[in-house]
Parts: sequence; C-alpha cells; structure tokens
Amino acid sequence: MNAPYKRRDLVIIPLRGSQNMVLACDSCGGIGNKAGDVMKLAPYFVGKFTIRVALLEVMASGARPIIISDGLCCEMAPTGEDILRGIADEINICGLKDVMLTGSTEENFPTSMTGVGLSVLGLAEESELRFGNGRSGDIAVLAGMPAMGPEVDLSDNSCYENLARLLACRDVIEIVPVGSKGILYEANLLARLHALSFEPASCGVNLSASAGPATCVIAMCRPEAVHEFPNYTVVGGFK
Repeated sequence: MNAPYKRRDLVIIPLRGSQNMVLACDSCGGIGNKAGDVMKLAPYFVGKFTIRVALLEVMASGARPIIISDGLCCEMAPTGEDILRGIADEINICGLKDVMLTGSTEENFPTSMTGVGLSVLGLAEESELRFGNGRSGDIAVLAGMPAMGPEVDLSDNSCYENLARLLACRDVIEIVPVGSKGILYEANLLARLHALSFEPASCGVNLSASAGPATCVIAMCRPEAVHEFPNYTVVGGFK
C-alpha cells in the first residue's frame, strides 16, 4: 500500500488493491441558540450545514461517503438531538444510503456555546478519484454564489444538483467546494496542485468573499465544458 497523502483539505488513504479511503472534516463554533453563541441559529441548521461542507468535499473527490463521525460539544437533549436531525436530513437530501453515523456529546458539564466537529469517511476506486491533469488553457467555472452568515439561503439545496452535473461531465478535471477563504484562494490552490497559475476574470463576483458553509463550488474544466454549463460563471483561467 502507498502512504496516505493530503490533497487540499482531504486525506487520501490508499488501501489494498485499487480502493482508497477519503477523509474530510469541518467544524462550527459560536453558532446556535445558546447564550454564548455569536450568531443565533437553530441547532438543526448547524448540523445540516456543517455536515454539508464535509459531504461536498468527499463527494467532489468522486468518493462515496460511508461513515460520519460527530463530536458535539453540547448535551444530547435538546441541542444534540436537533443537530443530529439536521445531519440526518442532509444525508437524505443528497441521496446517500447506508451511511453509518457515530459520535459523542458532552454530558458531564453544562455548555453555554454550541460547538460541532464532523468527519466524513468515503471510499473510491482509484479510477473514480477526480484528480485529473490540468493544463494551460483550462477554465474555472463557478456553480452557486458565495454567502455567509445571514446571507445563506437555508432552503437552498441546489449544491448537490450542481455537483452531480459537474461530476457527470468528462471535461471537468477537479471540483473544489469553496469555504470561508473564498473562490480566489481555492482557485490559486487548485492551480498550484496542477503546476499552473490562475488568472481571475472580470465576472462580477467577489472572488475573495467567504462562501461560508460551501455555498458554491468551482471546477477546473476544459474550455469546451463551458457550453455544458451555460448558467455557471467563468471566474478565470489557468496558465
């Protein structure tokens, strides 16, 4: 077996044969309905959107999530139960089956702030991993728009449809969910992984804005892919 390695925020663990484990995680703190929380939000949505980030990371790699581990820095009832309900609903929304959920809560001490740490473990054949070879002339397309905090549309689940469309396109090289560091950061990181540079386009999108809980994704594509995604925004190119 080859040694584990990192790619962006993912850990890839080669197994015997051609299978790989893919691990992603995300955390959330100070968002909830406890007295010490900075942003007030129902715990249900804390669970729903925190797990979305890690799920998108694993699924964008081409892997199938099989295990979710939750570390909830709060009591099980009622806060933990609401967070877990959000996680369960998100799993159903993205169409996953037979995902195992395990975790822990804080039952020894009362907590005054909501904290969540989530990990997603997936499996993929080597041929399924979407880590292709980028080249000069490829473009970066944006699906969704960056948003954070109160800007986030709590009813928008289009991220999974966008991801499925990108994964189905043979001209898409690599897909990256965008988080708090923004589109430009992720595009530059993607360029370095392919020994290229990223040149932003004048597209009317704030490429430095936080995308909070992965409200958008970017994809490195061959130029001809732009015709398959007429509603997506070209945010730059690679050289």
